[in-house]
Amino acid sequence: MQHSNPAKGLLIISAILMTVIASGGYNYEKKLDTELEQVLKNQSPDEMNLVWINFRDKGNNTDALLMNPEGYLTQRSIERRQVRIKDGNRFDQRDLPVCSEYISEILQTGINIKQKSKWFNSVSCYASKKQIEILAEKSFVSRIELVKKYRTEHLISNSDISTDNPQQNNSDNPNAINYGPSQNQVVVINVPPVHNLGFNGQGVLIASFDAGFDNLGHLCFDMIRSRGIRSYDFVNGDTIVANGPGRHGNGAHGTITLSLIAGYDPGQLVSPAFGSQYILAKTENTESETPLEEDNWIAAAEWADSLGADIITSSIGYLTFNDPYKSYTWKSMNGNTARITIAADIAVGKGIIVVVSAGNAGFNPEHNTLSAPADGDSVITVGAVFQNKQRWAYSSVGPTVDGRIKPEIMAMGVNNYTARFGEGGVGYLNSASGTSLSCPMVAGVCALILSANNSLSPMEVKNILLSSADSSLYPNNLRGYGNADAYASIRKALNLNLVTDYELGQNFPNPFNPSTTFRFSMKKNAIISLLVYDVTGRLVNEVVKNRYYEVGNNQINYTNSSLGSGVYFYSLYANGRFVGSKKMVIVR
Repeated sequence: MQHSNPAKGLLIISAILMTVIASGGYNYEKKLDTELEQVLKNQSPDEMNLVWINFRDKGNNTDALLMNPEGYLTQRSIERRQVRIKDGNRFDQRDLPVCSEYISEILQTGINIKQKSKWFNSVSCYASKKQIEILAEKSFVSRIELVKKYRTEHLISNSDISTDNPQQNNSDNPNAINYGPSQNQVVVINVPPVHNLGFNGQGVLIASFDAGFDNLGHLCFDMIRSRGIRSYDFVNGDTIVANGPGRHGNGAHGTITLSLIAGYDPGQLVSPAFGSQYILAKTENTESETPLEEDNWIAAAEWADSLGADIITSSIGYLTFNDPYKSYTWKSMNGNTARITIAADIAVGKGIIVVVSAGNAGFNPEHNTLSAPADGDSVITVGAVFQNKQRWAYSSVGPTVDGRIKPEIMAMGVNNYTARFGEGGVGYLNSASGTSLSCPMVAGVCALILSANNSLSPMEVKNILLSSADSSLYPNNLRGYGNADAYASIRKALNLNLVTDYELGQNFPNPFNPSTTFRFSMKKNAIISLLVYDVTGRLVNEVVKNRYYEVGNNQINYTNSSLGSGVYFYSLYANGRFVGSKKMVIVR
């Protein structure tokens, strides 16, 4: 019979522990990224760093959580995924919240958490060298990295802004809406015919990420304010996205870009998606030492996802970091390096259309001039053109390092007509330039596409947009697939959802007062609805609601003495599916 040697056993256990430590299991230096390791070498124990703490897993019972998404996602977010994610899992580990037990252990060390990221299974926090050493000893911590601090790419030329309000003669305007001085920018992307069909972004929730929204009281925002605007400032940690005393990161860029997607002030400024609802995120700290921290943008994307946003429009782009951090370069623009780019692609995978600016670094014959997240393979990257649809010289170009065409689509981004920034400001600005101006207008076109066919996935919307552009057959890295065409895109979106067994005719007489007749033909029996909207997309009359009709040519006599003079739209639905929409005019 053999007897064990306790001393020998202790030696074996000690050797195993030393091996674990040497292999990185509890050796904090093995858990640090190279940048952080270099920074810590020259720091005192109490000097602070903004870092990502990455966790090994999401804790216990994750399978059970995944079976009940209503426990961690809003109903709108769930419904969006059910409609827009056609292949693959609608819910995955990224949707689960960061493990609360791990967060509790971090808080017990005296560290305050700045942002949480369920997509990356991380938290960002300010931690000293001493605290980082403690965190690295935690078995649930997989890696610790620096949060990147970017300098913002200059996506708008404020030096070109003037306060001119050029008036445009609209006496011969065939459109239902008077676009005033903003007509040029919407005509370039062929928006007016889409508004004439009654599509204006209704039913779509758009998230706008920017540096600050300082004049939401402007007249052109009256319509979207009436529907309710939800907002969050990821720099200051509250719901105020305007400027104010003691607040970090004052900015006005968001006012300008929001007016180009949501503005509605007939005779002055009318933008593509004035019928949508909006959530606003201030993500950029404009102060010189830390213009933006990547965790703000990522937190905003997860917030938008949780609220059920259909579209993210982001007119800010990032490339270089502040010293002493190593900057990204054009070689990093491969779709898989910048954390913001990865987050943008994840958002698309969750069913959200992401539209971003290409950047304003112009052309370089040797390499791309893009800024993150414009290099993402799933995002829609937008460049800028003049009114004549020729590329603006400062608009950034591709290809990405892995050879993809960027930008992909163009819109007017030179001498755009926008709302005046500055709290309490009235009136408008002319001659602003930058790819940040073209981005929200393309995002607005995407909202119009979803209004026409709400079942489309983000990649289907992207494919429709690119295949409808004016250079779709011969794309290049200067103008991508060409200038966006909202009307051509809508026609393709409708054809994908076309109810071929039903056809809506033009009402007669038209114009009318007070009576007209609606006509439609049917090859199959169906439950029919015929609804009337005003030019803002507001439902004003249910002519027929869910009534059974049989095969044949049908007509409905309509009399209305309560609606005022003006342009209206009527839409036909068969068994709940959109068939068509036409314009009618009431003359009193």
